[in-house]
Amino acid sequence: MSRHQHRTVVKRIHPHAWRWRLLGAIVLLSSCFAAGAWWGQRLASAPAPLTDQSTALRDQISQLQLQAEADQQTLNELRDDLRQQAADIGALEDMLAFYRAVLTPEEANVPAVIRPPELVKLGDASRWRLSVVIHRSEEGDAVYRGQLSVIVRGEGPGEPVLTTLGEVDSTTTSGVFPIRFRYLQELQVVISLPEAFLPETIESVVTLTGPVRRTLRRSDGWQDLVNSGHGAQL
Repeated sequence: MSRHQHRTVVKRIHPHAWRWRLLGAIVLLSSCFAAGAWWGQRLASAPAPLTDQSTALRDQISQLQLQAEADQQTLNELRDDLRQQAADIGALEDMLAFYRAVLTPEEANVPAVIRPPELVKLGDASRWRLSVVIHRSEEGDAVYRGQLSVIVRGEGPGEPVLTTLGEVDSTTTSGVFPIRFRYLQELQVVISLPEAFLPETIESVVTLTGPVRRTLRRSDGWQDLVNSGHGAQL
């Protein structure tokens, strides 16, 4: 019978080994915790650029919507202006047709016609409003240019002062006013008479400089305008 011999194995264990194992466990746990924290921060911060981009896109969409609304409003205003201009042109064409229907043979042979002026008293006998209508007598759509001269003749000291209605800085003793029209033009002039001045006639002189050169004249008696109903009072 064989006999087994038992040997005793002596294993040396460092007295501080447990500390090293504890330190390793702590380092491992700390590494895992740090990695988890880093990954969590990355996940939490990842949507930020997307959120900023979405906000910028919303702002751009809002700006485009506002711009579209402004463009639509401008377009509507332009359409309204075009409709109004078309209505104004239609009214001018109708008025021109009416004036042409009552032209005399002499008036039909000139490029433009000065209609009988209208004289309206403004409160007292020293201030009057003169309205003069000039219209074309020829066919076509050329723009007429030139000037209108209004001369008030009479007896007494001083000279009448003429002012374009609504333009206080247009006061002039020469009575010359620019004109520019395609179909017709109405000029309204305020006449201020000096004290003791007795008006007798109103002379209207139109000097065309384009597209033709022509001088047209008209003379009306002051009292004739008043008596004919063109001297009404406001």
